[in-house]
Amino acid sequence: HDALLDLAIILIISGIITYKLFHNYYVYILIGIVVALISFVLNSILTSYSVNNDNMTFVMPMGTFLRIILVCIIALVIIKYNTNNIFPFIIGYSLHFLGIILYSLNIKK
Repeated sequence: HDALLDLAIILIISGIITYKLFHNYYVYILIGIVVALISFVLNSILTSYSVNNDNMTFVMPMGTFLRIILVCIIALVIIKYNTNNIFPFIIGYSLHFLGIILYSLNIKK
């Protein structure tokens, strides 16, 4: 539920802003946002699993490693296609944190 709210907030805000300002790079910004969201959700699932199962402490470091590999592979594919598209991808990946901040501010209220 929280991830869906995060996705909705990020997609709406960043979608409007990026399409108006960076319509040539819109797809790569969205890819960055989606990759960040997937990484965030995987981190939440793996952390919960690791905390609830004492004998599975290796899950968190392995999950972190696999999430980093996933992001790097996607970034490398984007770079191979066109090196200029990596910056919009990084911007999109970073915009995910805006959703987390907005969500946490919403919780405080």
